[in-house]
Amino acid sequence: MNVSDLYLALVALFAAIINGAIGYGFSSIVTPVGVLWFSNKLLNPALVSVELLVNVTLLYRERAYISATTARAMPVVKTLLPGVVLGTIGLTYLAVNEVKVAVYLVLLPVVFVQLLGLRRPFSNEGRGGAVLGPGVGFLYALTTISGPPLAVFFRNQGLSKNEFRCTMAQVRVAESSLTLVTYLAFTEFLGANLVAAPSLGLIPYLLIPVVIGVPVGTWLMSRVSRDVFTRFVMAMDGLVVTFGLTEVVLKLRWVGSVVGDLLFGTLATAVVALAAYSLYKLPGSRKLVDGSAPDTPSSPGSPAGDPVPRAGHPPVPTTSAIPAGADFPGPPPPAPARSGE
Repeated sequence: MNVSDLYLALVALFAAIINGAIGYGFSSIVTPVGVLWFSNKLLNPALVSVELLVNVTLLYRERAYISATTARAMPVVKTLLPGVVLGTIGLTYLAVNEVKVAVYLVLLPVVFVQLLGLRRPFSNEGRGGAVLGPGVGFLYALTTISGPPLAVFFRNQGLSKNEFRCTMAQVRVAESSLTLVTYLAFTEFLGANLVAAPSLGLIPYLLIPVVIGVPVGTWLMSRVSRDVFTRFVMAMDGLVVTFGLTEVVLKLRWVGSVVGDLLFGTLATAVVALAAYSLYKLPGSRKLVDGSAPDTPSSPGSPAGDPVPRAGHPPVPTTSAIPAGADFPGPPPPAPARSGE
């Protein structure tokens, strides 16, 4: 084991904790840091192999929500393949540093959108998912990063916490399976040399941290507010991406060291400021411990987490269902006394 393998394992452990907690984030964290030591051609096949196992495990954990979310995941799943093929072509023939720049430039705006908490639901979710699918497939095959754009899309659509994780797991099982098969096909028939011994040798340094980190993340998610934890994750993503982008532009000699330091300082300050704003100003984000009841499946038109009446049980009344000024049911008032009696 060399030093870079050890660093990769430590980063993978942190990323596995995040992935176990919120349902995505493993490759989004590992890739920006890992490409500082390994090329994408070496790192991607190992990451995709491990992520396939991680996502199958997460899908099994949320299996009770599969039937309620399959229809919402399928528009993305059905359109992944063209993007996966194009992304594999790009990984095979693009220069390493160009791929790194693509990783960071795509990820950084998504991090800012997450930190700002911007949400605008798609009125036609199926059409939006079909448009998103090829882009996500291309980005995943090229960089192994797809969690942040998928999270922005599905978080806007009113899914409960468990529905969100189940939908994400379905899409990510499909994309990692398609990507691994495409890598194997390019290696076997086009001589791309993507799935080879050096890449497979990285799998233990990714898989062992996953076995440890995913259960830890699941436990943390039961103790910490999802809003606080998600914003912390995206802030860390932003700092990692900012550092990686600065390193790449310095290697490409697009800027000097002074300008590179200034770029990193400016972007890092923006990430921290947005994280602080998101944590202390957005509604509900100050709550540190999540004491709410476990998630129940929500109907497509209901807000995330709203309970849906189960079969055979009447809906639970809420105060909002009682018109303002309406009398509460109770015993009838006594009749007024008649004069002279």
